[in-house]
Amino acid sequence: MKALERAIAFVTAIESELSRAAAIIMFVIMAVVAADVGMRYAFNQPFSWSYDLISLYLVLAIFYFCLSRAFAVRAHVGVDILHYYVSPRTRRLFELITCLIAAPLFAAIAVICWRRAWTAFLGNDVMAGAIAWPSWGFIVLAPVGCGLLTLRLILNGIAHAVTLFGGPEIIALPALARSDEGIEQAAFE
Repeated sequence: MKALERAIAFVTAIESELSRAAAIIMFVIMAVVAADVGMRYAFNQPFSWSYDLISLYLVLAIFYFCLSRAFAVRAHVGVDILHYYVSPRTRRLFELITCLIAAPLFAAIAVICWRRAWTAFLGNDVMAGAIAWPSWGFIVLAPVGCGLLTLRLILNGIAHAVTLFGGPEIIALPALARSDEGIEQAAFE
C-alpha cells in the first residue's frame, strides 16, 4: 500500500507543477495580448505571431497541463444524482467503473497523439502562417496531459479496488454536493 500511496503522491506532485506552469502560461498569454493590443493601437504594429502562439501552443498547454489535476480535485462536471441514494461502497464502485472505462480511452488518445507528434517531428511538419510553427510542439501536449490523466485513473482505480476488497481507504470518496462537507468544499474552491 505504501508504494501505491507514494505513486499517487508522485502523480499529485507532477500535477501540481504542471498547474503552476499553466498559471505562468496564463500570465504570459495576458502579457502577450496586452503588449499586442498596445502595439496595435499605439504604433499600428501588432505582433504577427501572437495569435498563432497563443492559440496553437499556450491555450492547449493550459488545458492539457490541468487535465489530470482537474480530475483529481473534482473540478470537472460530474453527474452525482445517484450518489445520494446509494451506499458509500456503491459510490466507490462507481468511481472504480469510471476509472476502468476512462483509463483505456485516455491511454488510446495519448498513444495516438504521441505517434502523430513523433511523425510530425520526423517529417519536420510546420503550420502555414507568418511563422512556420512546428506542429509536433502542440500535438505533443495531448499525450503529456492524457498520459498523466491515464496514470491518475489507473492509480485511483487500484486505490478504489483495494478499498472495495477490504483494504485501507487510500483515496477518500468525493463529498456529496448538498452535504455539509460538500458545501464547505465548494465554498473553499
